[in-house]
Amino acid sequence: MVGDEYDKARPGTQVKSAHVGMAASNTYVFMTEVLPRAIKKYGGIDADSLRKAALEVDLPEGGTMLGFGVHFLGDGAMAGQNDRAFPVIVQYIDDKPYVVWPKSLQHREPVLPLPPSSPYAAN
Repeated sequence: MVGDEYDKARPGTQVKSAHVGMAASNTYVFMTEVLPRAIKKYGGIDADSLRKAALEVDLPEGGTMLGFGVHFLGDGAMAGQNDRAFPVIVQYIDDKPYVVWPKSLQHREPVLPLPPSSPYAAN
């Protein structure tokens, strides 16, 4: 659905920005997991209620639109960070984007070493 709406807003776009998916996925988690819990369990949408509700979100890897999970750390130097989020490496092969890492989301094997036609290939 997100991709269809993006196509309507930006017709003819060959490659959709990953940020479109990130925004949709994060908003969905907030609206379905955090906000209802903050209101029902903690009585409001103030910062403390939202924080408490967010800390209770426990989605496994694969539990979001983009394939990562959600579990926010509550204490320490990394408090507030989602320890189930991870980077994704996209490689353009024949002018098309493919997820090549992590393995759990991989569309195809990466092309390594990079072909001589790549501006990033070691010469």
